[in-house]
Amino acid sequence: MSVPSHPPANLPLAFGNRQARLDHDPDQLAQMVSQAVPLRDLTPSGAAGPFGHCSIHVRVAQLGITAAAHSPLRGRNHAHNKAVFTLPSLGEKRFTIAGGTYRARAGHCALFLPGEAYSLETTLCSGVMFSLCPRELAGVATAMVGLETGLRLAPIERPVEILESHPRQGKMLSLLRRGLRLIDLAVVNGASVPRQLGLDDKIQRLIALMVYPQLTATGMLSPQRLGRHERATFAELVDTIQKDPLTEWTLTRMERQTGFSHVRLRRHFQEAFGCGPSQWLRHQRLCWARQRLDAWDPIPLSHLARMCGYVDAGRFRDDFEAHFLLSPDSIQPGLAF
Repeated sequence: MSVPSHPPANLPLAFGNRQARLDHDPDQLAQMVSQAVPLRDLTPSGAAGPFGHCSIHVRVAQLGITAAAHSPLRGRNHAHNKAVFTLPSLGEKRFTIAGGTYRARAGHCALFLPGEAYSLETTLCSGVMFSLCPRELAGVATAMVGLETGLRLAPIERPVEILESHPRQGKMLSLLRRGLRLIDLAVVNGASVPRQLGLDDKIQRLIALMVYPQLTATGMLSPQRLGRHERATFAELVDTIQKDPLTEWTLTRMERQTGFSHVRLRRHFQEAFGCGPSQWLRHQRLCWARQRLDAWDPIPLSHLARMCGYVDAGRFRDDFEAHFLLSPDSIQPGLAF
């Protein structure tokens, strides 16, 4: 592999640039990587000049997410019970697993690794690594398939390359990067990501859609007619959410409660409300916020926004005004951020 010579200090991270600091000690990088995978060794490789790296690690519920940039290196790890999804933004990582070679290359492909032992070689790299539980990912995928299919999906056992050039996979990777921008807002503001946002579930669902071909099978994309029993189940779900919209509702939780596939759940919401489940849930939370403000219960705008699952209070203000044609502070003058 060719080795670019740009120093890591000049590489922007996917998120957390203000918090990340340049470090020239490869042992510090190895310690950070060891939080996700059990390393055997990690050493600089062919770098022109001193080794350098910068990184930041955050947790979103049970999901570990690391943004990092580093000089070229080599490494090996032991087999483990975690899966890793690596999404490069610059450079290339080459993994050797059981005699096979797999690449994660910026602008070309991302890579899902199920926890097998591997050896690694990189150029100068910048990117994001998601650490997740394979069994939990399989559970999310099973919920998305729907109980009516009778399928129980097993954890992925082999690496899966995700291509930027593939229309569906490329779209999923773009949505994944959009989720990282929400994390960036939280990191910059020095706050945790609101659990009501369900960002960990959204990221796992995007990864599941990329690595489980069953989720986009023809039968799932063409659901049959909705029956009376299904409509009653859907009505019960809607009633439960409306009673407490601030609960940590996610698409996976809705699917598990109803037994619907992700395609069938969306169809129910489209027929009943003309929108998807996420948009409908956001509307319910905005209505709750309106009731809270109408009750004249003083509350900082930033706190109200986070209760409704927003990282950015400005975005909450814009959505609120778009829904009700008036701003939150017009209901409570002097409402502070």
